[in-house]
Amino acid sequence: MARKIYMTNLKGGTGVTTCCVGLGFALAELGERTLVVDGDSISGGALQTGGCANMQVYTLADYEKGACRAKQTLVAHPKISNLSFMPSLGLEDATAAERAVEEVDGLFDYILLDKTARATSDCAIIVTEPYVPSIKSADCCKAILSDGGIKDIGLIVNKLNGGQILSGEVMTAQEIASVLRLPLKAVIPEDLSLPVGKWKKSTMRAFRVAADMTTGKREGICNVLKSYFGLNGFIKRKVRERL
Repeated sequence: MARKIYMTNLKGGTGVTTCCVGLGFALAELGERTLVVDGDSISGGALQTGGCANMQVYTLADYEKGACRAKQTLVAHPKISNLSFMPSLGLEDATAAERAVEEVDGLFDYILLDKTARATSDCAIIVTEPYVPSIKSADCCKAILSDGGIKDIGLIVNKLNGGQILSGEVMTAQEIASVLRLPLKAVIPEDLSLPVGKWKKSTMRAFRVAADMTTGKREGICNVLKSYFGLNGFIKRKVRERL
């Protein structure tokens, strides 16, 4: 059986889909058979982010209508072995996603659920930005998940900038986790190249650390402060302030 992780936040823009795909990349690189279930039934956000846009033959909408089996909806990543996507483009009934996940369960080691098929999940990860609206939303999300029967809930702090921490604009990831009373699973640094479809090496390193944490190979989180010390760090902070 695959370990199924439901990734979410009530607030949009926190980077749930990006973190879902990034963690999927890293798990696949570790040799884990990984599936990302795309919860975006309108534009296929995970497919777009993962570099698999327009590669689908069938989607969960076809599965919902009985036109294909769940396995036939899978889209294998063209460059990363062990990584597949399950598109939900056109899907109307979310319970079809749950049935499809159960049908392909035995084919994977990890199934990452991008805001979909929550009922199938073993655990959940809330993705938050380091800003007050996102943190408050994460707290509400935690309550909803707990009331829904999910007790194993972790936290990813996304878009964290070391310069903003040093200037006192935002809390550290550890402080945010303490406020929310959630175990910290990963810290992903701010990456301003992501909106244009690029991934910095530092971002991918952070997801590899997160994958190690997820699989239990080793514990640790990305240090976003390291590159902001010294003269170069001071210059980076000043440049960031002007962006």
